[in-house]
Amino acid sequence: MKLSKLWLREWVNFSLTEQELAHQLTMAGLEVDAVSPVAGEFTQVIVAEVLSTKPHPNADKLTLCEVNANTGKPLQIVCGASNVRAGLKVALAMVGARLPGGFNIKESKLRGELSQGMLCSVSELGMAEHSEGILELEKDAPVGMDLREYLTLDDHIFDVDLTPNRADCFSVLGIAREVAVLNKLPLLQPSIEEVTPSIDDVLSIQLKNPEACPRYCGRVIRNINSKATTPLWMGERLRRGGIRTLHPVVDVMNYVMLELGQPMHAFDLETIKDEINVRFSNSQEQLQLLDGQELTLNDKVLVIADQEKPLALAGIMGGEASSVQAHTRNVFLESAYFNPVVIAGVARKFGLFSDSSQRFERGVDPCLQMQALERATALILSIAGGEAGPVIESYEQAHLPEIVSFTFDTDKVKKLTGLEISLQEMKNLLGGLGIVVSKEHHNFLDVIIPSHRFDIQQDVDLVEEIIRLYGYDNLHAQPATTFVQSGTTCGNEEIAAKLSRWFSNRGYHETISYSFVDPELQHELYPQKEFMQLLNPISSELSQMRAGMWPGLIASMIYNVHRQQNAVKFFEIGVVFDVNKGQLIERPCVAGLLMGEQGGVNWCESTRAFDFFDLKGDLQSLFASLKLKHVEFVAAAHDALHPGQSAQIKINGVPAGWMGMLHPRLTDALDLQDDVLIFEINLAALLGQEAPRYKTISKYPQIRRDLSFLVDSDVSVMQIEAVVRTIIKENWLKSFDVFDVYTGEGVPKGKKSLAVAMTLQDESRTLVDAEINSLISAIINTLENEFSIILRE
Repeated sequence: MKLSKLWLREWVNFSLTEQELAHQLTMAGLEVDAVSPVAGEFTQVIVAEVLSTKPHPNADKLTLCEVNANTGKPLQIVCGASNVRAGLKVALAMVGARLPGGFNIKESKLRGELSQGMLCSVSELGMAEHSEGILELEKDAPVGMDLREYLTLDDHIFDVDLTPNRADCFSVLGIAREVAVLNKLPLLQPSIEEVTPSIDDVLSIQLKNPEACPRYCGRVIRNINSKATTPLWMGERLRRGGIRTLHPVVDVMNYVMLELGQPMHAFDLETIKDEINVRFSNSQEQLQLLDGQELTLNDKVLVIADQEKPLALAGIMGGEASSVQAHTRNVFLESAYFNPVVIAGVARKFGLFSDSSQRFERGVDPCLQMQALERATALILSIAGGEAGPVIESYEQAHLPEIVSFTFDTDKVKKLTGLEISLQEMKNLLGGLGIVVSKEHHNFLDVIIPSHRFDIQQDVDLVEEIIRLYGYDNLHAQPATTFVQSGTTCGNEEIAAKLSRWFSNRGYHETISYSFVDPELQHELYPQKEFMQLLNPISSELSQMRAGMWPGLIASMIYNVHRQQNAVKFFEIGVVFDVNKGQLIERPCVAGLLMGEQGGVNWCESTRAFDFFDLKGDLQSLFASLKLKHVEFVAAAHDALHPGQSAQIKINGVPAGWMGMLHPRLTDALDLQDDVLIFEINLAALLGQEAPRYKTISKYPQIRRDLSFLVDSDVSVMQIEAVVRTIIKENWLKSFDVFDVYTGEGVPKGKKSLAVAMTLQDESRTLVDAEINSLISAIINTLENEFSIILRE
């Protein structure tokens, strides 16, 4: 919200400096981001009149101007602006003037012709960043008057950053209320009188969906002067409010919005067919907006329509076909109250932003519509003339916000803040906010909240308002005396802390990535998934919610590789966002990445590149530390992983994640020289495990038996181990380890040589050779039947 200090002073006659006012508003909860002058520093710039013009004899794009500056005789000025013409009132920088940027005006010759000054544009005066042509002033501007005085340029603009709950301050009126109560000054609100209708023209208004629009007011104005222009005073106030001038009627709508906080819209009356319908759009209806965007609407978009077609997106933006044009003579003014939830949903869906939607989606005073309509009507009639019809109003009281009233216990102020504020002081502060005290009994006040403060719903809100206005600086720090009791942590937090410690101890570095990722990289990693697109992304490279952790880890890895890191070990714990039939589901995960060389620069240690089994070994060690049972690494294909070097992780038979080497097409696309190993596991799969139960170490000896055999290449050790565990009973098998795998010379094609070691132990007795030999024979026979193994000598 941008606000002119001089405009604000018309409503509250305060004596604060700009910096004092900015500090006061900020401390009251209305943060002032910036205070800036409305124009640059310049001197000796006056109002002048162009008497005549003629082409420059030596330059096609220059004009010789005879200018009256009220100095006794006309001055000759060379001007390059295309809009200079006889009879125009302009801003003239006299010889000796100093313009913004330290530019001094001197008498000089341009292409051989004398120039005794300079005709200025708004950008040259520091009033705007860009301009087209010189500044054109009103026809009645007094020649010779200082321009700063004429345009009241000794003013400042306050850029106020409002919190979402303070929509009542999106206007001069709203800020003025705050300044008045903070400084105990009266609010000088000008009275708005009803405009007497001069014609009987009306339009029928139908509220088809009153829950979305419970109040709609309108008025017909005919025969406005299509050649009228926006007065300079209004244009200046709009400019200082951050809005450019377009058309007198449109400018009045914007002016009333800045002044009172009620967004309004004007339609060309000739484009409206018979009546106004406020309704949800029909499916596949088309509407071209004022910004040129063509929308295809669904059945949940609130529109302003006539009998045949939609005219505007309600509360957001008007349509191009029904907009006020330069030739428009008959208009229909709209002033309505829309449900904030409906407006916010539509604005976000289509990625639209306007001054109207910004106010409506936060909430507008539901009792302000008639007042704003009368104010706008009076301004249009005074600027562009015309004949106004009667005000038309249609409303559904049941769907309008109810007046809030409750009993306020004033003792709560001291209980919650420790401040002792007198009852009369509290009543004064509440009265300054427009809150009516209907009844007083002891320390209890029955209060009625004004319609513009719909953020106040209960007595603690009034405590906040009183302290805010009384001054946070008056809250003194006091030592707290309290009992502190530790809380409980949820399962996800507990397992995340364990994982963070474990990976850090293993030599991994933790990263924290944005939940927003590059859509191109994400699509390459997860081509089969559906993604959630952001409506208002930070940048095009961060425009999707992540469907997995790998895009962030890969981006971090690339960043480090470009900075000469030859070994990268990363892990990250976070949330990913799955989209299932249009529904967004958050899923906590842990993921990691290995790339580069294992081992440091050391005379007794050789280095090598990380491989698949380094990552698998780390994960097996992790699962062992978490005491997880029944973990499987199942060979499977993933779009982002190298064929033959990827595995799906299953815990208790349920898919829990993936691990493997990054696909060669991705390493080539990312211009990586080394293999990249990645994994991702759902945190939910690591929860809910039984607490480990520790047993005493058996005092009886362990027995190791080794088996060496040939088996088909496609048979995994996991399959062999599963068969072995079905044969050995009573938990005798303490470990099952592979200590040799060989393929090559001496081994038939399609076969591999495996050597496994089985450690056996009973907790209650010593195992004897006879039963061990019987068990080994049973294992060999079963493996021969299941996998056709060939025992090696």
